[in-house]
Amino acid sequence: MAALVLVGLEGGWDGLARFLRRSLNPRVGWRWFAIAALIPPAMALTLVGLQAAAGHAPPLAALGAWHTHVAAFVVGTSGGLASSGALQGLAHLSSQGPASAALVVIGLALANGGVSEEAGWRGYAMAALAPGRRALTAALIVGVMWGLWHTGPVFWTGVFRSDWRVLAIPVEYTLGAIPLAVMIGWVFLRANGSLLPGMVFHASYNSTCLFLTALSTPGRPVVSVLAWLAATYVAAALVAAIGRRTLLGRASAAESRPLVQVA
Repeated sequence: MAALVLVGLEGGWDGLARFLRRSLNPRVGWRWFAIAALIPPAMALTLVGLQAAAGHAPPLAALGAWHTHVAAFVVGTSGGLASSGALQGLAHLSSQGPASAALVVIGLALANGGVSEEAGWRGYAMAALAPGRRALTAALIVGVMWGLWHTGPVFWTGVFRSDWRVLAIPVEYTLGAIPLAVMIGWVFLRANGSLLPGMVFHASYNSTCLFLTALSTPGRPVVSVLAWLAATYVAAALVAAIGRRTLLGRASAAESRPLVQVA
């Protein structure tokens, strides 16, 4: 919403229309949707394979009931909204079986992150930072801002209560957001400014991470959060190497105009 407001203020209705046409352009090639969807599961399979090779087999026997964990997660993380009809409906749908639970997880990941954030971080912020900078530099700046933005009410409540343990929250989010911003930024640029593959990447990353660390077997994550974070940095480094022409190129303001200008 903030991105749309800013684009409208800076470019008027014409600028907003151009922004939406670029951002929602589906004609970017099917492979970029496939790449966006498959990189996070590939990270997960690699981690699980490495752990299995080291003698730490994943708890596959317990996965049969993972859909019940999704239902409990939906209710447990909804706070005071747990009694709302929509959330109760999602919890009930999740409990019906693995396929239904997967739909709920993917749908929530698309709505909470993929759709709600990409217009701001890639569509507006990265595009505005791109002229005169290497794309990698713009992505790293966005990653820092993106991580610090994830402070949330728990952080501020802790600050006002002098509970300084909450200072770890923005640090943890920023450490995770930086490599993710590099990968989604690369997809965004290769998709010529369309946000759709980036939304798919964001949703795939969130849902894969959530499944591995919380939903598969609560209390016994398939991989640790630290291992997932390390895998994210490795994947970002590989993306930076593969996409070095895109990420290390420096575009002038004139060359970047079709991507970044809203007015």
